[in-house]
Order: sequence, then structure tokens, then C-alpha cells
Amino acid sequence: MKGRKFVLYLVPAVVFLTSLYLSIFSVTIPIAQTSSQITVYRVTGTADLSNPGTASYWNQIPWENISLTANIPNAPTSGLTHYILVKSAWNGTWIFVLVKWYAPEPAFGAWSASLAGVYPYASGPGVNDIIELTPGTKYALESNYTNYVSIINGKEETGRIVFNLSGVLLPAPNGTQISVLSNGTILYYGSLRGIEDLLYTYGMFYGYYTNSSCYYPDRVAMMWYLGNNVPTVDGMNLGGEQPGEVFDGFTFKNAGGSLVQQGGAANIWMWVSGATWNNSTYDPAFKANIWENLTFLNGTGIPYTDQGDHGFAVPLYTNNTNLYEVDTGGIWYTPVTSNSAEVNGSLFFIWTGAKYQSGYWCVEFARPMAVPSGYMPWMVNITTDKTYYVAFAVWQGKLGETLFDKSITPSFLQLTLVNSPPTSTTSSAAPSLLSSPSAIVTIVGTIIAVLAVIVIYVVFRK
Repeated sequence: MKGRKFVLYLVPAVVFLTSLYLSIFSVTIPIAQTSSQITVYRVTGTADLSNPGTASYWNQIPWENISLTANIPNAPTSGLTHYILVKSAWNGTWIFVLVKWYAPEPAFGAWSASLAGVYPYASGPGVNDIIELTPGTKYALESNYTNYVSIINGKEETGRIVFNLSGVLLPAPNGTQISVLSNGTILYYGSLRGIEDLLYTYGMFYGYYTNSSCYYPDRVAMMWYLGNNVPTVDGMNLGGEQPGEVFDGFTFKNAGGSLVQQGGAANIWMWVSGATWNNSTYDPAFKANIWENLTFLNGTGIPYTDQGDHGFAVPLYTNNTNLYEVDTGGIWYTPVTSNSAEVNGSLFFIWTGAKYQSGYWCVEFARPMAVPSGYMPWMVNITTDKTYYVAFAVWQGKLGETLFDKSITPSFLQLTLVNSPPTSTTSSAAPSLLSSPSAIVTIVGTIIAVLAVIVIYVVFRK
């Protein structure tokens, strides 16, 4: 009888302690995807981008909880965000998409490296991309390459750097700059698209290096598939600047940022905390008043001044050939066209509002459903008589995610506009229960413990 009592008390205790352990140590467990569909409800009203998510209609629309996974599966800094919360609405002429994700270390004050590259006064976090090589990677300087120059710990040397990881050799391009930390970690300065591909292919890409003064902006992107077929694969390729590029003796099959889904194309809305967030305190681009002062961009052909200082999302276009920017500036990627008349104002066509609160980023996209005819080849035209396939991506810059090293939806989701208003009643603060993935584990563990007590009681009562 004593044995029964001991077991009766022991088992629930073990279950409880196990669930407690999971709640503390299992923050890497991804949240399950609850739906593969997003319903866009008809509402009355407009977006309040000064305080995203506060328009009254959002309270009647439930969150969709969507899993994320690594875009580069074997990189430790890829796939760090495990889920994103999404809801959407339209008012007849505009579509609104609200997204929210857990970000324990928001990347305030970090430049987009691409924007910093065309702004001569940029300084601070995010100005330079620095890749950290896989622990155990060594290097040697091959001095017989007399036409090569390498920079090692700030000193210029004649010769070619060759990396070595467990006998796997990777010769580095001309002009490679590295530094070696006291613990032997090798940092690679600069990140041409092909470099990320080569280092990853040879097992030497560990992630982008961060510390208290070196990190990258946070970002979120929404992809709209433009192909006629049903997409089956989300994600974007690593590669060179264009397909078939020959770079320093290496040939790249794909261009970095090209769409993995064959035969397709997509429009991407990309919000960047260090360039497109209308916050003059934490966004260095808005702090420097860049979008009101285009002196440094005179050669780009951008005929635009943002009179309202609203945030925006960079409009991108990707296909199996390359990743492009839907404007003539080409700040982030290759412009889709050199004809400014076709894409006049397109860089600022997608409005955004953003805030960081209670451990979450909350970003709201707002865009006219119809696009000007000049945008049509590269940007999605949204109507009510069509099902769209969409995907999402999140970058946490302080944790080392940047460029194509990110968290993405495992597959495309269906998005449909309906003429009916939302019927449920929810709270805009509903996700606060999900302050981290471990909260879900705690709840599940508690339920298991209670069920275990009930089962054991029934068994031993007999």
C-alpha cells in the first residue's frame, strides 16, 4: 500500500517537473502551424499606421499562428524565429496585413548595409556585414599568388587566403579581408552574394557575426506568388549576382535571392527596422532624414519625397533569374527597370507602421489593392475573385540573421479576400499569452500533469 502511495505522488511530481524543465529550456521548440489559409475580411475604416493593430476592426479578426523554419537549414543563425502571427483585412480599395512575432532582442539603431553603402555619413551597427566562419576553420596565406592581395587583421598582404575546415579547402577571392579573434574565430568582412554561397557549400558559413556594437536590422517580409501554377516550395537560392556567374574561378548555378520554385515569380514587401521604419529615434535612415533629403541619391532617378514621413516596405521582385528592386534606385538590389516613368513612386507605394511592445514586433502593411499599369509586371494586383499564395520571412538582426539567412514559412499559404465582415470577437492583445514559445510548452505540460493525476487516481482506486 505504501508503494502505491509513493507512486501516486511520484508520477505527478515527475510529470510536473518535466513540464517545468521544458518551459525553461525548450524555447527552440517551434509553434505548430494552425492554418494554411489566411482570410482577408471586408471592413469599414482605414489603417492607423501611427499605432499599428489598434484600428477597431482588428479586434474582430483572429490571429493565424504560422510556423517558420530556416531558409539555410544548417546555419546556426538561420530559423531563429519559430512562428509569426498574421491577420488581414480590406476596405474595398486598400488591403491591410498585420504581423506580429516574438523578438527578445530588438535591433534598434542598426543600418541596412545596402542603404549605408550609398549614404556617405553612415556609421554604427549594420554598416558592414561580417560573416563568422565555422569553429575549427583555419586559414593559410598562399604567397605564390602574387597578383592577389589579402587583408589579415588590418594588414595588407600579397597572396591568396585559403580556408581549411577538416581538410576541406576553399581558396578565397582576391581582396578578401579577415580578422582572427583571440579564440581563433575567423571573421570575413563583406558579403557578396557568392561568398555566402561558397562558405555555406563548403561547410564554413556559421552565420553573421554580432556583438554589442555589431548587429543588423530586424526585418519582416511578405511574399506574393505571381506564377500561374500552384507553388510547392518556399525559399530563395543562395548564389552569385546572376545565374552562371563566374567569380574568382567558381561558377554559380543560381543567383542569390532567386526563387527556388521553378517556373514562378513573386512580389515581396520588405520592412526594414533600420531604413523604412518611420522612427527618428531608432531608425538611422529616418533619424538622418534621408527620405526627405535625396541629395545623395541624385544619380538614382528616384523622383519622390515622402511628405507624410510614413514608413514603407521595399517592393521587391524575384524569379528564377534573380532578385530585383521595383524602382530605379537599386539601393538594395538590381532595379527592375531604368525607366523611372514606369515605376514612379513605387519605392514608397507600400505603407507601413511598426512598433515594439512587450517583447513583440508589430508591423502593419497597407497598400492600394490595384497597382498602376507600370507596376503590373512586378507587383501583385489584388482583387476579390482570386486565391493568392503568400509566404512570410523574419530576420532577427541582433541574433545574426541578415540577407538570405532568415526564418521562413515552410510552404506557401492560401490567402483569400471575402466580402463578409469578421464574425468572431477577439482581443488585439490575444498573443500576449504567447510571450515566448516556452509559454505554450508550460500550458501543455500542465495539462499533461493534470491528466496523469486523474488516470493514476482511477487506476489505484481499484
